[in-house]
Amino acid sequence: MSSLRVIRNTKAVFTKQMLSFFTNMGFYGPAAFFLGLAFLFSILAPGSEEEVVPQFVILFTGISMISVSAGFIAEDRMTMNLRFMSMAGVRPYQYLIASAATLLLIAFAALLVYGLIGRYSGQDFVDFLIIAMLGAVNSILLGTTFGLHKVLSNFAIVIGLLLGIGPNFAEFNETLHNIFFFTYTMQVNLTMRGEAYISDSVPIMLANTAVILIAFIIMNTRVNLDGERKKRLKVA
Repeated sequence: MSSLRVIRNTKAVFTKQMLSFFTNMGFYGPAAFFLGLAFLFSILAPGSEEEVVPQFVILFTGISMISVSAGFIAEDRMTMNLRFMSMAGVRPYQYLIASAATLLLIAFAALLVYGLIGRYSGQDFVDFLIIAMLGAVNSILLGTTFGLHKVLSNFAIVIGLLLGIGPNFAEFNETLHNIFFFTYTMQVNLTMRGEAYISDSVPIMLANTAVILIAFIIMNTRVNLDGERKKRLKVA
């Protein structure tokens, strides 16, 4: 397949996924809701941004990014778009790259706004984007991993809720704190609150990335994008 064909296919899927996000309230609704609440709190309670922004960033990262990542695949599976795209010559890796690029762009744009609401500046703004985007990458990868499986995709929102809400409750309970400490959303929370150094949090988050990536690779080798188990050739 020529590089021009690959670029054309990837661009077509990217455009389609971007339109899907902004036309499906189930996709953009939670993200807009969390962002709107963060903005509202910054107006109604000036000076609370340091506490409010980290809470809504992990809600956005955990809940929205995971559910949308899994939702893209689930929606395209139900509407038969995956089959149509396959017939049109779109390869699975092109679909996944385009979908991930869509979500990364959306996450980056939203996190820029969160950074402005939180009134970060200079190196603090850079550190905020690094830690928040790393969290978004983990969520997108995790949501995609769940989305590949027909049954597990139904549990993506549950995992998102745990990772999004858990760290907020963990600050009031030592047991929950210990349970969630090694999750990437907890590290985002601790770093933004100034309770952990970015140099300490990034390795833990990258370890999360490695584990999720292994799970993604395993899932990708076992099932197709349509959720069906891949057929193995029998050797006589």
